[in-house]
Amino acid sequence: MPNKTETTNNESIKSPTTMSEETNTTPSAKPTITAPTPAPTTLAPGAQKIDAGNVAQPFRNEIRAQIAKLKAQSIEPPLLVGLLANSDPAAKKYAEWTGRACTADGIRYELREIGDPIDVEAALREANDDPRVHGIIVYYPIFGQVESFSGESQDDYLRDSVSYKCDVEGLCHEYRSNLYRNVRYVDYPSNTKKCVLPCTALSVVKILESIDKCYDKSKPIGRHMEGKTVTIINRSEIVGRPLAAMLANDGADVYSIDIDSIYLFRGGRLHKCEGETPESCVRKSSIVVTGVPTKSYRLPSAWIQENTTVVNVASFKNVNETEILQIPGVTYVPMVGKVTVAMLERNLMRLFYNFHHPDRQYEDRYKAALEEVQKPAPWYGNPVQVYTALAATAILAMMLTRSK
Repeated sequence: MPNKTETTNNESIKSPTTMSEETNTTPSAKPTITAPTPAPTTLAPGAQKIDAGNVAQPFRNEIRAQIAKLKAQSIEPPLLVGLLANSDPAAKKYAEWTGRACTADGIRYELREIGDPIDVEAALREANDDPRVHGIIVYYPIFGQVESFSGESQDDYLRDSVSYKCDVEGLCHEYRSNLYRNVRYVDYPSNTKKCVLPCTALSVVKILESIDKCYDKSKPIGRHMEGKTVTIINRSEIVGRPLAAMLANDGADVYSIDIDSIYLFRGGRLHKCEGETPESCVRKSSIVVTGVPTKSYRLPSAWIQENTTVVNVASFKNVNETEILQIPGVTYVPMVGKVTVAMLERNLMRLFYNFHHPDRQYEDRYKAALEEVQKPAPWYGNPVQVYTALAATAILAMMLTRSK
């Protein structure tokens, strides 16, 4: 998925002195293979390691059931189109993984490879306008941080050029602005079409929702994380920033740590933190999310408190797994990629039902026709009103003529 700096374009902390974004979660990010850290032979009391595949499976089962229902109604499954203009074999491998996951779940997938990056915009516009296409994923980086006539970078411009009706990554301006304003539907005031949320950030939320100590569903919507403090070491536009907004929208206090600043997301507002350090933020947090895409970075295990949930979204392990699993009550999630793929498919299904399902298209056309009929006709469109206006004008003219 797109990002903001460097080869994968993120803005997250790359090390104590550098920045970038590369997570283990996104089909459009460049994969990195690291040697596994041996798991400890024994865990501390209450400590556990979460397999993201177990979290993803119910969502994929639900998607398969939806696809089966569509087929039973003689409706073709949604079509996801991937746009690849990157010659890196790793990027192509990610595209292949996306295709395999979609095929396994019954979703149609088409990879369109573009030889010259300058042609990506035309290919994107063509996919936007193709009625057969229900979802689009662009495999970034394409231009990286190359300046653009039309925006901060050409990749940012392309991200905002994806139609909101096809944006499975939830990163175009429409969805980003709605997220930051905590607007949950795209069709106010009807509120029948839910917004699509960024896949990677959403995958973290779904993992946290599956952990009892993180979310309290007995509270009203918008307060499920009330009283929780979260630290996210990453402020990219792909993961860290949207995730901070989503958790804050659910009631949490979220510390967002980047290379040169710390901000607090709270109650829909952003507060610059003076006097806080990464250590002070982590120590007071019951949830810590790491997204630093460098092999050398390690979050000091001594900062992590008992009963903390630690989620790693970077390509590299940002923590010492052996050490943190010796902390009582710690819940550790080493990777979120399988859930991200499930969220990608889930977003595609939401777009399909919001905009592309035959029943929805019929309903939208009917509503548009009804609104057109119910519009008040202009005065000149009603013969009686036209006659009355002409008669009144004639009478007034006669009265003015006689008075002279």
